[in-house]
Amino acid sequence: EEKRKIGENDSYICTLIRYDSIQEFISYVTQSNFCLTSKIEPSIFETNQFLNDNQPTLIEYAAFFGSIKVFNYLRMAGVDLTPSLWLYSVHSNQATMIHLLETLHIQPPDNSYNSCLLEAIKCHHNNIALYILNNLIVEKDSLLYEKIDDYSMRYSNYSCFYDESTGNDAFFYYCKCNSVNIVDICFEKEKDEIEKFII
Repeated sequence: EEKRKIGENDSYICTLIRYDSIQEFISYVTQSNFCLTSKIEPSIFETNQFLNDNQPTLIEYAAFFGSIKVFNYLRMAGVDLTPSLWLYSVHSNQATMIHLLETLHIQPPDNSYNSCLLEAIKCHHNNIALYILNNLIVEKDSLLYEKIDDYSMRYSNYSCFYDESTGNDAFFYYCKCNSVNIVDICFEKEKDEIEKFII
């Protein structure tokens, strides 16, 4: 019952990683001869859908929780630094983790930060999303902004709507989707302009 309430993987190694308990982690993996490239065993207590859908490696799990000490230990031990680490790091919601990946010159999935940006919007990690958009994505086209608006709408992250997304097309899209809250926001934002047309 207690594990169910916690809602996280109940294995000992996962607990050590989550708390970034580096001394205990090193001691455990050394004494048990634990393979540092192994994947985390699924747990019935895990409630995070991203972790359930993608069986992470130890280093991915460390990135997910922003466990810098464990992450660095695994990195120094020669564990591969794969593009997937970007998506796990976005979930950590820690700028330190993002900056570490930048410093290590780890390429994002498909050599594009777009999926990282959308994952941040999905997680409501808006500071990370803004950082990625403003500092890592070089080419910003209308298709990207459409995806930003789509993810903002789909995952109810209204603060990530692009500033120019209050045009007619977007407004009709919000009406069509019966998004009453965002329609109210659009009306409030354009209140002065709308009142000019009231007879």
